[in-house]
Parts: sequence; structure tokens; C-alpha cells
Amino acid sequence: MTTSKPCRAAYRIASVITVLLLALGAVPRLAWAHQSSVKYFDLQIEGRTIAVQARVAPGDLADALTLPDDNEPTTAVAVAQATAVIAAVTTWMTATVANAPCVAAQASVTAARDARFVQVQWQLQCSTSVTTFELGFDEFFALDMQHTALVRIESPGTTAMNIVVRGDAPRLSLSLGEARPERYASWIRIGMDHIYSGTDHMCFLLVLLLVVVVRGQRDANGGWAWSPETPLRALRNTATVVTAFTVAHSLTLIAASLQLISLPGRIVEAAIAASIVYTAIENIVWPVSRWRFALSFAFGLIHGLGFASVLAELLPPSDVVTPLLLFNVGVELGQLSLVVLALPVLWLMVRVAGTLRYRRYIMPAISAVAGCRGLLWLVERLQN
Repeated sequence: MTTSKPCRAAYRIASVITVLLLALGAVPRLAWAHQSSVKYFDLQIEGRTIAVQARVAPGDLADALTLPDDNEPTTAVAVAQATAVIAAVTTWMTATVANAPCVAAQASVTAARDARFVQVQWQLQCSTSVTTFELGFDEFFALDMQHTALVRIESPGTTAMNIVVRGDAPRLSLSLGEARPERYASWIRIGMDHIYSGTDHMCFLLVLLLVVVVRGQRDANGGWAWSPETPLRALRNTATVVTAFTVAHSLTLIAASLQLISLPGRIVEAAIAASIVYTAIENIVWPVSRWRFALSFAFGLIHGLGFASVLAELLPPSDVVTPLLLFNVGVELGQLSLVVLALPVLWLMVRVAGTLRYRRYIMPAISAVAGCRGLLWLVERLQN
């Protein structure tokens, strides 16, 4: 059975659009690709007082500072406009004790040690001693239901709690020191969310996979002859590339999270952007998957440091091994889901468009889009 020319053309257009969307992703701005969807709340409870410290990406304060959507504030701008920042951030979390709301006081704004964040501190004064209480994040999720609040609660003489709060359950009823076994499953979800919100990691993974569905061989004249890979060989190529990336980033993720190695976040993030640029260029000038596993491993070491920069902010001071391993499991599950989606689309594109068109036009076009995105990230991160 043959396919009509209009159908073949429609398939080609649909395939190109699908992969370009995978390449571009949901990238609303060019700033730091991992952090803006996650907010950190540290609570210190003593007597009737809850001391709150929130770390916020400056980009999430654009509305509070009445800036245009395309004008992203810096940390310095946010600190300079402390009154507006305080008015916004202190409403994101409320506390209620014995059915009486706690009152916010003594608020301040400073730059966090990590210059990517603004640090907002305030105190909540409650009507009675805080033992059983309710936290509400309704205003926080009114900004964006996709945000995540990572809450750490400490109080003298009790076990610290680490809680992940999401938009589908914005209110929590808590008692100091209570056991919350669901916190372990949350680490897997944090790892998956990090992949889905980290558009630079998704972009890198895509440019890695572009070459696994075609095979290049030297012909008698010294040129290249291209043919489509069989599904089995494409899967084998993918497994090799993804395994190398996984092993590498797991090594540096564990080492950096346990503070065995450390590099400045600015350098790591710039190197991640550079990995996208280099791989995109290689796809255009030397698109052979034979040694792609070595490239994947080398750059995986860098990406692992990027994962660790997020995880280091979340790990509790003790019992770090289990959260660390579960976070890594979540990262792998997130990567696997992206591969499962992208690989069939790439393989189908080769079959529909033809190997030569894929090699000459489609792969270079997608690589160029991804490379330009990586270059913009690189410039942005070197300037911060």
C-alpha cells in the first residue's frame, strides 16, 4: 500500500513541528533554566514565633515590582525595592494556630549567598504556642499552579520536617515532630520535576539523540553514505548514550551533594549551556553516533554538578543518602520519559522524510535552533 504525496507531506510537516517543539520546549525566558519554578521556605518555630526565610528567584518578582513581562529583575533591583517584595512574598504563606491567624512582622530583604536568589525574612507572631498548626500557600499557587514550595520546619527538641507542597494540596495541617513517610516519595517527584522544568537538560538530551537514528559510513570516494538505523540499533545507540550520561551525572551528583567536590554555580551553568552549543555544532559538522557515548559521558559530569546545585539546597543535614538516591531515581525516570517520547518521533521522521533529507536539512535545522538557544543561555550566564 502506497501513501499519497499530500499524506507524505503532511507527515513530514507534522514531524518537523513536533521535533521543533521538543527542541524549543516551554522556554518563557532565557534566565537560569532550573530554579524559577521552585521556592524554598525555611521555618524556625520557637514558642509563639515562626521565623520564616523564603528564597525566591528575582524573575518571579516581576509582577510584584510592576515590571513588564520581558523585563526580568536582577537580585539588586529586588533588594532595592524591598517594600514591594515584602508586600508580595509575605502573603505567599500563612500560618494559623488554634483557629487564629498569625501576624507577619519584622520583614527584610537581602541577597542570598547564591546570587540567583532573593532572601526574604519575616516573623509570624501567633496567639499561642505553636505545636499543632496549619500552613496555607493559596496565594503562592495563585501565581502559578506549576510552582513547588519546598518547606523545612525546625523547632528545638523536635525532628526537622522536609515537606514538598504542590498546587493540588496548598494547605497543610501539621504537628511539630510528626513523622511524614510520604516525604521519601517526594524526592523522586522533585527529581522528575527538575528534568521537566530544566529546559537546558531537555535540550541537551534532544541534541544527543538526533544522531542515533541514522548511520553514516565512508564510501569509496571518501564521502559519507547515510542510511536509517533499524529500530533495534537505534535503541542500542540510545541505550549507550543515555547510560553514559546517567553514569556520569550520577557520579558528580553524588560527589557534589556529599560535598566531595565543588565548583561555582555560575561556571557550572555556563558549561551546561556550552555543552548544548558544542553538541549542536557536532551534529552539523560530524553527525556520527559511534563516539557519542564519550561525549555524553564527558558532558554528563557537568550536568550532574547542575543537578547537585539544586539538590544541595534541599538535602536535610542528616539522613542524606536516601533523599540523594531517590532524587537521582526521579532524574532518571524524567529522562527516560523524554527518550520514550522523542525517539519514536525522530525514527519516524527519518522514515517519512528520508535519510538524506533528515541529515541535510532536518538535523542541522533542529541542531541550529538548539545551539542558538544554548548560546543565548551561555551569554546570559556568563554575564550574571
